[in-house]
Amino acid sequence: MNLKKLFQIQTVLKRAGYFDISRIANEIYQYSKENNVDIETILRRIKKNEPWEYIRGYTEFRGTNFLVTRDTLIPRIETEQIVDIALNLVKKRNIPYSKVIDIGTGTGCIIISLYKDLNKERKSHKEKKEKNKSIFLATDNSKKTLNIARENAKNNSINDIHFVKEDLISKEELKDSSLILANLPYIPTFMYKNLDGSVKDFEPKNALDGGKDGLKYYKKLIEIIRRSNKKDIDLVVEIEPTTEKDFKELIKEGKLEIIKDFRGKNRFLLLHFS
Repeated sequence: MNLKKLFQIQTVLKRAGYFDISRIANEIYQYSKENNVDIETILRRIKKNEPWEYIRGYTEFRGTNFLVTRDTLIPRIETEQIVDIALNLVKKRNIPYSKVIDIGTGTGCIIISLYKDLNKERKSHKEKKEKNKSIFLATDNSKKTLNIARENAKNNSINDIHFVKEDLISKEELKDSSLILANLPYIPTFMYKNLDGSVKDFEPKNALDGGKDGLKYYKKLIEIIRRSNKKDIDLVVEIEPTTEKDFKELIKEGKLEIIKDFRGKNRFLLLHFS
């Protein structure tokens, strides 16, 4: 291993604002060798704020590699907690959810991870797959993004997730006793304008900008759920913590639970429509 090259990579990463520069420097070095890509070419892209995940073409989420392109948001470590919340909800139920729905699926990392973890649970308890069978549905309004999600499902040997091009979800797709997971664009526009260049200049704006108050899409989603008149709906969403108060004002019925992320911020909201 060329220590001089590693030091050079680390220096560029540090100047670009990366954390964990030792690990990423090693990844870049290995990627360069395995793919016969000049390190200088990679570093030029990083100096322009292009995220390493886009350069490499994948990122890790809950121990699994997921393909990413500039048509998809790069999954964040905070979002992994949505899967844990969903797992706990599934375990608490005596009757399985009729549907598990991931709205704005992006790379598919949430629903694919949940599907995998549930299958592990069932196998470890030697349960028949049919016993807890729920329909798994993922929606996104971008055909290109859905193609990436489908590819990620295929790479994990999953054929039971239905991927549908949809702006949020139709009332017809909703069923009683459903679990809905949503990590929709939630950054208020004024905050989006001040994001780091590595985010604002490369990641898709329509996956980040949640309108003036950051709740544009959540307002629409909650209204769809209300108008559907479906019962026993659990909705888990990820939000920008500063929008929590405004989100609470949207809730006219149902039980709301606030869940902190690993940094202690009020990041996730669980709403039950009875």
